[in-house]
Amino acid sequence: MRKKLLCVMMSAAMVATMFTGCGGGSDANETTKGTTEAPETEDEKETEEETDKETDADSDNEDKEYAKADGDIIYWSMWNSTDPQAEAIQEAIDAYEEASGNTVKVEWKGRDIQKIIQAQLDAGEDIDLFDEDYYRIAQSYADSCLDLTDMAEAADYESKSREVIVDAFVEEAGSLKGIPYQPYTSGIFYNKAIFEEAGIEEEPETWEEFLDVCEKIKEAGYSPLALDDAYVLYNYGYHLARYIGQDGVKELCTEGGWADSEEALKAAEDMVYLIENEYFESGAPGIYPASENTMGYDESAMIVMASWTPNEVQQNTEAEIEWGMFNYPTVEGGKDEQTVANIGGQALAISKDSKNAEAAFDLIMMITTGEYDQKISLATNSIPADPTNEEWPEILPCKDEFESLTGTYEWNMGLNANSDFQTVLKDLVLKLFEGSLSAEEFISEADASFSK
Repeated sequence: MRKKLLCVMMSAAMVATMFTGCGGGSDANETTKGTTEAPETEDEKETEEETDKETDADSDNEDKEYAKADGDIIYWSMWNSTDPQAEAIQEAIDAYEEASGNTVKVEWKGRDIQKIIQAQLDAGEDIDLFDEDYYRIAQSYADSCLDLTDMAEAADYESKSREVIVDAFVEEAGSLKGIPYQPYTSGIFYNKAIFEEAGIEEEPETWEEFLDVCEKIKEAGYSPLALDDAYVLYNYGYHLARYIGQDGVKELCTEGGWADSEEALKAAEDMVYLIENEYFESGAPGIYPASENTMGYDESAMIVMASWTPNEVQQNTEAEIEWGMFNYPTVEGGKDEQTVANIGGQALAISKDSKNAEAAFDLIMMITTGEYDQKISLATNSIPADPTNEEWPEILPCKDEFESLTGTYEWNMGLNANSDFQTVLKDLVLKLFEGSLSAEEFISEADASFSK
């Protein structure tokens, strides 16, 4: 694993320079000579396989030698104690304490942890491990976190992790400064019943095919697309990155040149085409989550978003939708293929000042791999972080798309590269989707408003 991580780190360094800145046994069906046994049913086979898997996992936990902690292991969590994530994680903690003999003290900080964690790490607060947004750990907290490469190699983490998620994290952080869990992917999520009613038999791969799908949905009496105000940058960023790639988007946001970018204008024109043809639902861009909820009310058919959206819509509207998903379409002459998508998740990191680093890492492995990773996935309708956990929540339709990705985007596909400009840009993109700016006016104002 060290070699692979080093390769990713070297690749990250080159990019930064370019832009400066189980055991065998007898066959279960084997019978004693002269006797006859009824063959197993499929349900019996599945039950036996699940039991074997659980037994193997239990055996692994019992056989493992756990590092001994010096006092309590202090864990600051981004979840509230009543969150389904917290409940599943607490199960893992209970199992870890029983297996290791160590004690874990959890402080359920909730989402506001992002406002305080850096200051507490800087002040030397007694924190052994914490979890937070995948990208914030990689981009903002990495210097305060321990490199976990050696411990990960010793634990054979490579066989229990998803390469695409880990590699993207290492590229951002410079090394393995955290262990990802509860990952997400993204693309266009849709209501299968509406697609069937509209006579759509194949998922679109190109932008032109996507526009044909939009028109068929509109003709069937539905709004093709939902869009909330919180995700206008996400929608425009996805489309722009298809034309020029994420690095090209970052360059526009850090170096300028909007007025000279034919692709930025074309991406804006494509969004205006959706607006003018009434492909967005009438309230879009709505105040989050008003527009995405229209999918739960059978008013809208599709949304460009991440894989938590089906669960979110279900919780908000109590809708029982059969979801479909396809990766964002390609554009003519564009740089990126359909197998590039925004991914992310959460990550667990260890403070560089922790006196219980090895014990904390053992706990992280308990949470993010095997039985408890599977429990987190099913409890939260999210993707399993451990690829050996093959059971995905029924609501998630994106397994094949996620596992076939060849490249990744950050959140907003590069539009977050310049925090000062991002605020101005979001206002302009919102006006573009509201229809108060033409594509040309949008580009002109973006160019005039740019500042490094």
